[in-house]
Amino acid sequence: MLESIGLAQRDHDVYRALLLHPSWDAGDIGRNLGLSEDEVRATLDRLTELALLHSSSGARPFIPASPEVGLIPLLQHIEAELDERRARLSRDRAVLAALTSEYATRRIQAGTEGVERIDSLDAVRVRLQELSQQATSEVRAFMPGRSLSADALQAARPLDEQNLGRGVRMQTVYLDAVRQVQPMVEYATWFASQGGSTRTVPSLPMRLILCDRSTAVIPVQPDAGHEGAFVIRLVSVVTALNNLFDLVWERATPLGETPAADPDHPSERDVALLKMLEEGLTDEGIGRKLGVSIRTVRRLMADLQQRLNAQSRFQAGLEAARRGWI
Repeated sequence: MLESIGLAQRDHDVYRALLLHPSWDAGDIGRNLGLSEDEVRATLDRLTELALLHSSSGARPFIPASPEVGLIPLLQHIEAELDERRARLSRDRAVLAALTSEYATRRIQAGTEGVERIDSLDAVRVRLQELSQQATSEVRAFMPGRSLSADALQAARPLDEQNLGRGVRMQTVYLDAVRQVQPMVEYATWFASQGGSTRTVPSLPMRLILCDRSTAVIPVQPDAGHEGAFVIRLVSVVTALNNLFDLVWERATPLGETPAADPDHPSERDVALLKMLEEGLTDEGIGRKLGVSIRTVRRLMADLQQRLNAQSRFQAGLEAARRGWI
């Protein structure tokens, strides 16, 4: 009580004791209130500083003063400080509202009918963090590329932990190639322990972030993230991208499980490889899509040709089509 003006409970108790027992001296106060000599002395000094107590050489060692005289000026000073703080807070709110309006206006001007373009990689990262923190139900992502660095994975943990902790569902699809990267496997294990879900597929069409099934973020150029990204809120486009995610997610294999191999039927990676050959992609292009090296692409092709009893890639394509693999 009255802590705001420096009056502790012990001060209050001693003051009231002297009001009720005017003849008490320091020893009486200590014995009756269970205080040490040092505590009594410190309390009497504080009450004197607050003008609540006057010492006397008469029969009454201490004379209590009116609390109104000593304490009301202190309360008035604190009230004045609070009024000034309220005024500063009001001014700060006005400045914040103006900045928020300007920020929203800039984003609207940068976008066209539900499409906002972000030009720099750093700005994209900031925008993605904002969208993730604003998500209320789910964040889903396609993450092509060979893997993230150990430092990047470590840096991602606090935000992921925060989102999962407040009940946001998180689903991420990586390339199968990350199964060979130990930091990725360790991160996925941690991610699952926090309530997130990670799956992998042989190839992904693009990098994609989906928030609350209402916002999508895709790169301006599929293979050039440094060129910026589009933040899309067009209902038809976002719905289509969510449907695409659902289809890929259903076919993806949870990280921690090994995709089943069947020599008589193509795997997801076989089909992806054959389709990329059909599209005329080079080994380098296929490697980027699968997140593997050119040497691995050539090994995969050699294995596929052997399974199809083909002497060339062209013959492998014909045999795959004959078997109905593509």
